[in-house]
Amino acid sequence: MKKLSIVLMALALLCALTWPLHAETKSATFEVSGWTCGSCASATRIALKKLDGVQDVKTDHDKAEVLVTYDDAKVTTDRMVQAIAKLGYKATLKNGGTPAGPARSPRFPSAAPPIASKSAAPSPERVSLFEVPLECAAKEGLGCGSAAKPILKELAKDSTIADARINYAGTVLAVVWKDPGVRSDEAIETLFDKRHLAAAALRGEARKKALEEFRTGAWYGAADVDRLSEDEARVIAARIVNRAKPRLGLAPDRVEALTEDLAVVFARHMTGEECDVRREVVEEELVQAASKHLNAEQMAELRKAGEQGIMALPGEAK
Repeated sequence: MKKLSIVLMALALLCALTWPLHAETKSATFEVSGWTCGSCASATRIALKKLDGVQDVKTDHDKAEVLVTYDDAKVTTDRMVQAIAKLGYKATLKNGGTPAGPARSPRFPSAAPPIASKSAAPSPERVSLFEVPLECAAKEGLGCGSAAKPILKELAKDSTIADARINYAGTVLAVVWKDPGVRSDEAIETLFDKRHLAAAALRGEARKKALEEFRTGAWYGAADVDRLSEDEARVIAARIVNRAKPRLGLAPDRVEALTEDLAVVFARHMTGEECDVRREVVEEELVQAASKHLNAEQMAELRKAGEQGIMALPGEAK
């Protein structure tokens, strides 16, 4: 059902025209440490734009600065600093402020840390590995965070399980048992069966390969899978915008800004715990995002692109 909701969000572009913005705004500039590439700046923009009250975010990777336009009745600069800190970066208001916590390695878009390093990996008998159907519909090789999260949360409540994570592709689930003596592969398969999904325990060479990947790669727990949903949101937004791009007449930087603003809307509804997914609400947010960049004629072209759905069409990258 969650995937269907995302399709409806994309189709909400069909009847979008314009939506004026009247909120009074303020701006704040932050200095950020910990960025290592353009993806770091992009992750920061998305995290900030997901905050209620943030209207626009501009990042300068070379200067390591972020300029935020916002409604101070809805969001504070402290909240922005906290959002940046959650990504693993340290932010300070340019005119003075307090850094938020120590910098960590960035986790966006696909760098969530593995459950353990090679030296601290759980013993093989404590690990069960399953082939699972948790891929996203919009892109091959990407796991569906919104589908995986409720399963991972349910496994986290099991007193016999130490941890549970999926790989980036959403094709393998790793379950670490607290005690190998209480390990139950059948319980995991039953859990999936109740959700009308199939999980099959890996054996032999397939298990050996997956176990090695688990020890060395980036795997995602319930607290991490929103990163997969954010990747999916960017794919959906980019696909729609790219279809319309030849007829929009926008400069590359405006295309990028439009794509990112739409991705923020999709990501908010794919990752929020209590987000309102009524069509009119999503439509309003999409219109607000797009109308900052498009006139009525351009919006009509974007609607045409949205009519074609979120799946890759012939000739489009999957």
